Amino acid sequence: MKMKHMVILGLILFVILIPVGIWMQNQAKNKGKKHFEVFNAADIDNRIESVRIAYKGTGMKLDDGREFIFYPLTDKRLNEGSIFNYTAESGDKVEKRAFSDTLYLYKGDKILMYTFTKF
Repeated sequence: MKMKHMVILGLILFVILIPVGIWMQNQAKNKGKKHFEVFNAADIDNRIESVRIAYKGTGMKLDDGREFIFYPLTDKRLNEGSIFNYTAESGDKVEKRAFSDTLYLYKGDKILMYTFTKF
């Protein structure tokens, strides 16, 4: 009898957890899409105030107070394989034109180019 109750409880939990998991994934995807739309439409020509990991991507605060969350890609040809989160620092300059597919990071005498995930 106990085994039967355990199986029923397991099925009930399974039936409840699957829709909750699907809902949570849809919410995360919608947040990512909203962050991308804001970042994609932005015209950026500022210095970085801070860089952090945010929503499994990169959070970047600029010296003008704007904040963006985006998902930079690492490429050996574009940015020498450097990871944006570990390379960009406070005071570095970034540029991106609205709806451009490339973000430029000016670090000292180097110019690194990053593309990013599009939603």
